[in-house]
Amino acid sequence: MNTRGLAAAWLVGEALIIWRIVHREHHLPAPGLLLGVSALFAGLAVAADVFPRAGQVIVLGAWGLDVAAFLNLWPQGLGGQVQQAEQQGQVGG
Repeated sequence: MNTRGLAAAWLVGEALIIWRIVHREHHLPAPGLLLGVSALFAGLAVAADVFPRAGQVIVLGAWGLDVAAFLNLWPQGLGGQVQQAEQQGQVGG
């Protein structure tokens, strides 16, 4: 179960990165970027093998990274809510 979940999270993560770069910059991503993302998920897979009792938490963390990448797809991040709040002085810095 952990292997399938991590593999699916890795594929979704790669797809999100590729889509974002192709959509915004109109070219394919550099291989090093995709290698870095793959290395991150490979590290999570190793951690899931070393700590089998934490496997489900690690898979959820991998999916959490995908959700974070998805929320960063929009140019303004979270639909522009962060910038609107900063302009209104609701977010301190």
